[in-house]
Amino acid sequence: MPWVAVPYADEARRSRLNRLYGIQGIPTLIVLDSKGDVITRQGRVEVLNDIECREFPWHPKPVLELTDSNAVQLNEGPCLVLFVDSEDDGESEAAKQLIQPIAEKIIAKYKAKEEEAPLLFFVAGEDDMTDSLRDYTNLPEAAPLLTILDMSARAKYVMDVEEITPEIVEAFVSDFLADKLKPEPI
Repeated sequence: MPWVAVPYADEARRSRLNRLYGIQGIPTLIVLDSKGDVITRQGRVEVLNDIECREFPWHPKPVLELTDSNAVQLNEGPCLVLFVDSEDDGESEAAKQLIQPIAEKIIAKYKAKEEEAPLLFFVAGEDDMTDSLRDYTNLPEAAPLLTILDMSARAKYVMDVEEITPEIVEAFVSDFLADKLKPEPI
């Protein structure tokens, strides 16, 4: 490894870093800026998805396309997932554009309070991983399907409507953040 790393034998330093950054397993790659502030806790996923490091230092994107390599982030807390019928990339891109302003607004609001955003935002197309996620969470095959999945709480919130609009997404997120939605068990 050409970068600075904590030797595995240095248990005291590893323990301090685990507490400081909430590390729960290895390997973990957290990217920091020059002031020591976290840029991303998903460095490992970013390296896997950007082997040539073109997007380094991997500032978080407001909306991610759900993939095998970033699905682990579903376990980090509540995640808004918009399932789309994406035989082509056009529908996934349109879905990202639909929820991106809402994601950016939420992220900016919490960043101003120096807090982490309470939701991650994903668009999920049609693939084996998405099928497995739908099966695991007992979600219908409908598309589009707007959900908030909270794996750690084993809860899901589902908005099954004919058409997803920015107003519907914003109201769904607002109701979730205000604890107005009734969770269904996963």
